[in-house]
Amino acid sequence: MFSELKYIPEAWRNVRGSKSFRNQLIFSLLIFVIANLHNFHCMRMWQQRPGVQINDMLLNMMHPVNLSFPIFCVEYTAMLLAVAFILVYPDRLVKGLQMFAIVVFARTVSIYLVALEPPKDMVPLWDPMANFFLHTPNVFVSKDLFFSGHVAALVLLGLLVVNKYAKAWIFVSTILVGIMIMWQHVHYSTDVIFAPLASYIAYKFVIYIHRETQYGLELGMNEDQ
Repeated sequence: MFSELKYIPEAWRNVRGSKSFRNQLIFSLLIFVIANLHNFHCMRMWQQRPGVQINDMLLNMMHPVNLSFPIFCVEYTAMLLAVAFILVYPDRLVKGLQMFAIVVFARTVSIYLVALEPPKDMVPLWDPMANFFLHTPNVFVSKDLFFSGHVAALVLLGLLVVNKYAKAWIFVSTILVGIMIMWQHVHYSTDVIFAPLASYIAYKFVIYIHRETQYGLELGMNEDQ
C-alpha cells in the first residue's frame, strides 16, 4: 500500500524546473489561503446572526454524546494519509488546492444564505485546528453548519487520492465522521448529506478546466477522473 510513497522525491524533482507548475502552485496556494481567511472572518462575524433551528428527525433519534476525540483521530489520520499519497502527484496537489478553495468559498456562501442555529443539545466539538484558526477567546463559532466542512474535506481528499486502499479508508472515515458529528449534534443531517455533492462538483469542475493539462510527473499511473 505504501510502496508508491517512495516516488515522492522523484515526482518533485521532475517539477522543479516547470514554470507552469510553479505558477499553478503559487496561484493555488494563494486562493486557498484567501478563501480560508475570508471564511474564518465571515464565520466569526455571522456567529451573532440569528438563525433557524431545524427539527431534525434523524438527530432526534440520537442522544448527543461527546465524540470529539474519535472524530479528531479518524479525521486527521485520514487527512494525513491522503496528503501523503497526494504528494506523489504534484498535478493533483495543485488541482486539489483549487478544489478546496472552491469548496470553502461555496460553503461560505451557503452559510450566508442558510442562516441556522446549532442543533438542539449540541455538544461543542473539540478540534485543535478550528481552535487555532477559527475560534477566538471571545467567539466560539457554532453556526458554520450548511454544509459540513469535515465531511466535504474528507470526500474531496478521497476523490483526489489514487491508491485504492487509501481511497477506501478515507471514504470509510468519511462515513464514520459523518455519523459521529451528527451523533454529537454538531451538524444537522442535511449538512452532512449535502457535503459530498459540493465536493464532487468542485472536483469535476477543476478537472474539467484543466482537462488538457497535467502539472508534473504522474509516474505512469492512471488518474481516476
